[in-house]
Order: sequence, then structure tokens, then C-alpha cells
Amino acid sequence: MSFSTRIAPVAIALAALVSQAYAKTQDLGLLTDTGTTFGNSFSSNGGFTDYYTFSIGNPGSVTGTTADTSYVLFFAKDVTLSSLVLTSGSTSTVIAQDATPNSFTFSGLTAGSYTLAVKGTVSGDWLLPTVGSYSGTIKAVSSSVASAAPEPADLALTFVGLAGVGLMVRRRAAR
Repeated sequence: MSFSTRIAPVAIALAALVSQAYAKTQDLGLLTDTGTTFGNSFSSNGGFTDYYTFSIGNPGSVTGTTADTSYVLFFAKDVTLSSLVLTSGSTSTVIAQDATPNSFTFSGLTAGSYTLAVKGTVSGDWLLPTVGSYSGTIKAVSSSVASAAPEPADLALTFVGLAGVGLMVRRRAAR
């Protein structure tokens, strides 16, 4: 067996390993206004799509930020996020897409479950055992809904006004 026939399977396996980054699926639970962190680390180059499922308890919006957190200067992998896609958890219908993933907001959401797909690529030096990563924070922002019931101060002012009108009518009737 020649050297080239021995090295060929190893080269093919290495090329397959290097060509694809590993995707992640994570449940973030119920989002609050304090924020929840998410992210992934990669040791190989290629494209990826990470899926983060979450739910919101009240109607409103979801807002957040993402950043490349590869800290080693010259030998780190570069993680480039290309888009964020928000889908409904129950129907997998695309609700919104954001092509500027560093800062994102998805508005007009109802209470329920959702999936955030983070798409990107990993590139960099594949000869050295380096790692690239990204992280983000996502939080729920509830919409304020006006109360259908009047406030006690509003009721008090209404009764004072009606009492004043009643006194004026009584005085005019007495003349």
C-alpha cells in the first residue's frame, strides 16, 4: 500500500471536519425583561444555523444584541453572523428576519413560543487549534395596555364635577 493511498482517507476526513461548523439547539425558557444570554463556540470553519427556542408571557416585543467574542488576536476564528430569523413555535411560520444581527428587535409579538435561528459562518486559521465564538443577549419587552377600568382618582373627579353641576342647578331653581 503506497503512502498516497494511506493519506487520502485522512485528508478527506480532515476536509469534511474543517468544512462544517457545528450547530446548536438550546431552549432559553421564558424570557423576561432582565435578559437571557445565548451563544456558541466553534473549532472548525464553515456555515452554521443555531436554533434558540423561547417563550414570552405577555404581548410585546423581543430585543437583543449579538457580538463576536473571539478574543485571541491573530489566531482566532472569525464568526460572522449573517441573519436572524424568528419563527412561530407552533407553526414554524417565519414572522420576521433581520439582516443586521448585531442589534435586533422583533415587535408585535403575541404571548407564546418562538424559535430564533442564528445564521452565520466561521472562518480563520484551520491549521492551529483555535476557537471562534459569539454570544448574545435577548429580552422580552411587554407592551403596556391601558386599563379598561377607570382609576379611583378619575372617579373622584367625576363625582366632584357632578356634585358641582347639581349645586348650580339647585341654586338656579331656588331663585
